[in-house]
This record gives sequence, structure tokens and C-alpha cells, in this order.
Amino acid sequence: MQLFDISTWTEQRWWSTGGTRNKKIYFNPNDNLQYYFKQSLKKENKDYKYEFWSEIIASEIGLLCGFDVLPYHLAVSGGEVGCLSKSMIDPDKEELVEGGKYIQAFDNTFNPDDRKLRHQYDFDLIIRMLKSFQLERFEKDIIEFLVFDSLIGNSDRHQENWAFITEHSTLSKSIAEVEFDFNHETLQKIPNWLRIFVRGYYFSKGKLRPEYNKVKLLMAKSIRFSPIYDSGCSLGRELTDDRVKQLINNQDLIDAYINKGESEVHWKNKKISHLVLIKHLLNNEELSTMVRSTIERMVKRFDEAIILELMNKVDVNLPTECNSVKIPEERKQLMSKLVLSRFNRLKELI
Repeated sequence: MQLFDISTWTEQRWWSTGGTRNKKIYFNPNDNLQYYFKQSLKKENKDYKYEFWSEIIASEIGLLCGFDVLPYHLAVSGGEVGCLSKSMIDPDKEELVEGGKYIQAFDNTFNPDDRKLRHQYDFDLIIRMLKSFQLERFEKDIIEFLVFDSLIGNSDRHQENWAFITEHSTLSKSIAEVEFDFNHETLQKIPNWLRIFVRGYYFSKGKLRPEYNKVKLLMAKSIRFSPIYDSGCSLGRELTDDRVKQLINNQDLIDAYINKGESEVHWKNKKISHLVLIKHLLNNEELSTMVRSTIERMVKRFDEAIILELMNKVDVNLPTECNSVKIPEERKQLMSKLVLSRFNRLKELI
């Protein structure tokens, strides 16, 4: 992990990003690339001040265990602290397409904005989508992030937190450019009559029409699975300091906390715990070998001593003026215990 001072970098203010956390895009003058700077979630009734640390630590653990994880680093900008990651794509010829866009192109009844329909987001739907687009080769990547989430206790692997990277063809690029201009309000530059036509022809209810979205996805020149990203809702990031003190020396409470943690990817339309989901996958004849080999690789590469060292040293480079977000020792200890407990239970499954 590195420390970046991005105070002099150029913020890309005109480019909005999705998700629940405060995110900004910066241009790095040293390599001419874009970077994403994310801070912890803070709302009126929620202040997960250590969440960005969970993102950094999770990425380090993932890389240690052989998962294809996007590296996250510590970054400061003035008095703000967060995690920094390099853009995964070449914006001139590629696009990061979240899994949800493929799912909606496959099943137009899928509506993640409707809480009553969130049970639709299950493992079977993802697999059926892959088959419909002839993307079965990426089943292994789905298994990878589900096992990884089970190791770190990530509760937020929703349809926008995993993706494909597509290389544009001429047709898919033209549709993507229209969608980009619409989302970022740069259509204002064209004549009003043409803007009305484009909006009516390409969009419905503020979104790209399903038929054009499907054409864009099908006509991509090439496609690959993205590295695993946005894993900060993990490692007990929502626990208060008082709750950490209650759990730290009580393995029964730690086990109960782990059992309560649920995967965002449902199983047969029901939300279940990470470990129960992995059990179901291991019992599936078509997937069991894939799941087992992923866990076996993780077990082989896992090193408790390195994990403990990571926890202890992750914030040593934090500038003194940012000490308010330094991780308390008890929280570091609990993070280590959570990872080790989850690791041992995954190991027991095989």
C-alpha cells in the first residue's frame, strides 16, 4: 500500500459517479491517468469513519490470497482522507459495464430500485444471464468474488459492484457516447430540436432504451471480467467502538456476528449468509470443482502472520493531522479475528 497526496491533482468535477459513498475522480499529472478517490460513508445517522480502511485492507488480503482485486491505496487531499484506485479502463476505447446492465438487458423486469423486487437478484439469475450472452466462461469470476466476499464479510456486492470491461466496436462506441452525453448533460451543446430527437429516440424514463443497451453489449469488440472492486462494506466497518469492545474477546459473539452477515447475492430469491451460500455452491455438481479450487488456492496462499502485520502497519504512514481516522488497536485486533475466523470456516467446508 502506498500513500498519495493528491492535493495538487486536478479534480474532474463534471464527471459524476454512482454508489453510496462520496467519490471523486482525479487526473494524475504524473502518469496522465484517472484515479478514483473514495471516502467513508457518512450520513445523518451513519458515520462509518473506518470504511475506507476496510477497502484498502480488503484489497491487500485479496491480492495475498490470489484474487484478481483492484489495488486501493491511502490518499490525502487537504484535510480529507480516503482510498485511491486507478481507473480500470482506457476511456478512449473501453467501458466498465456493471453486471446490472447485463441483467436488465436479459430480464427487463429486474428493477434494483424497487425494494420489493430485490429478491430477484439471486445467483441463478446471474448464471442465466451469462448463458444468454454466451458468457459462461465468466462463471469462475462470479465464484471468485463470492468466495472473496465470504472471507472478508462484504455485504454489498450488488449489481453495480461487479462488472465487465468491454472494448468498443464502432457501433457500441457510438451508442456509449450518446449515453455518456445524456448522463453528463453535455447534450446541451447540440441544437434543441436534435436534443429532443436524441432523448426520445434513445432514452425512456431517463435511461437508455433496453434495445439499444442490448445492442451496445452484444456488439462490443471484446469483453473481459473486471478486477474485484468496491469491497469496503466489510471487516466490521459498521461496528461502533463500543460494539468492537464487546466482541473483541468473545468468540461466541464473533461467531454470531459472522453467522448474521448476509450475501447481497441471493439464493433462490432469499438472502442467506455468505458461508451458507458457499455450502450451496459446493453442493452443486456443475460448480463444486470450481468453488473448491478457489478455496484451496486461497488456503494455500493465506498467511496469518502477513495478515496481522498488515493490520498493524496499515496506518503507519497516515499524516499526523489525520490521526482522527487512525484505526484503534482493538478494532485492528477484531478485524484480524474476523478474517481468521471466516478463513477457518471456509477451510472447514472443503
